[in-house]
Amino acid sequence: MTYSQRLTQASSSDISYLEYQIGAAEEELKQTEGQQIIYESELNQLRTSLENESSSISPRDTDRELKLQIQIAEVKSRMEAIRTRLIQLQDDMEKLAD
Repeated sequence: MTYSQRLTQASSSDISYLEYQIGAAEEELKQTEGQQIIYESELNQLRTSLENESSSISPRDTDRELKLQIQIAEVKSRMEAIRTRLIQLQDDMEKLAD
C-alpha cells in the first residue's frame, strides 16, 4: 500500500470516528435536554402545588425544591460541556476535510 493510500484510509477512518462521536454527542445532548425538561416540569408542579396550599411549606418540600434546582443546574452544566465537545468535534472534522 502506498503512502497516499494509507493516508486516505487513515483520513477516512478518522472521519468515520468523528462522525460517530458527533452523532453520539448529539444524542447525549438530546437526552440531557429531555432530563432538563422533566426536572423543570417537576419543579413547576411543586411550586404550583405549594402556592395552592394554604398550609405552611414543609422542610420536605423545601428539600425537594432545592434538590430539583441542583439537578437542573447539573444538567445545564452537562449540556454546556456536551455543546463544547460538539464544537470541538466539528472543528476537528473541518480540519480533516481541508
